[in-house]
Amino acid sequence: MRKSQSNEDYKVKKIPKSHRLIFDMLDVSLKQHHVHVIAQVEIDLVLKLIEKYKKINGEKISLTGYLIFVISRVIKKYEDVSAIKVGLKKYIFNDIDVHIIIERELENSEKVPTSHIIRYANRKSILEIHNEIREVQLEPIAGLVRKGSKRKKLQRIFSYFPRFIRKRVFKRMLKKPKLMKKRIGNICVTAVGMLTKNIRTIGTPIPIQPWPLQFALGCFDRKLKIENGEIVQREILNVTITLDHDIVQGGTMTRFLSELYEMVKSAYGLNELLKNEAH
Repeated sequence: MRKSQSNEDYKVKKIPKSHRLIFDMLDVSLKQHHVHVIAQVEIDLVLKLIEKYKKINGEKISLTGYLIFVISRVIKKYEDVSAIKVGLKKYIFNDIDVHIIIERELENSEKVPTSHIIRYANRKSILEIHNEIREVQLEPIAGLVRKGSKRKKLQRIFSYFPRFIRKRVFKRMLKKPKLMKKRIGNICVTAVGMLTKNIRTIGTPIPIQPWPLQFALGCFDRKLKIENGEIVQREILNVTITLDHDIVQGGTMTRFLSELYEMVKSAYGLNELLKNEAH
């Protein structure tokens, strides 16, 4: 604890060196032509079926994991939305690697958002994605990645490089689609905004990152609507979807978002999962 000259008490905490990499990536991302779509997605049926699954199996399916399952399926139909642009070319990959932000606990009990990549999300089932997220949440970490991993060692070394070199490396990576997909995935989903689940607002995060497609899952809300002549209340999730306008144009964006909304609203995949569990 220190005292300032005005006798005001304060304390100084050191920002981890690994966070320098986040600052660099944000700077590079500001030059991209992103479009932010703020949406409210109806998840009433999804939440009911997740609760039903919990009663049967004693475990609650990760909502983030389920949404990644649906998102990766819709992307396969509108594959341009996840393409990586280099110059006047866009690179479209067969598989979807999802960079996900997961809150985990450091050795000092401090909770921080950390990164993980769900490889081949379009090939994985709801439960495979769910189990992977739960396993990652329990792993010990240091900095922003798994403790003791090769990636952790590289991150530590890289964070000591001068800033102009780090930014040059980031820019170079963004011009190499295969390397970018390998290092950070080709889409990003962050669910940090859902941590405010007890706060009823329309707020949602606005991501500024280099991915061509990003989903920032915000807080929950309730919405009144008319169905069959009656007023009903539905649970909704505030979401910001960020797309690269250089890669995908308005018509494709609209069709992609419309189908994504309908699949989540109808709880695509969950009914089938419950039927399989019943057998």
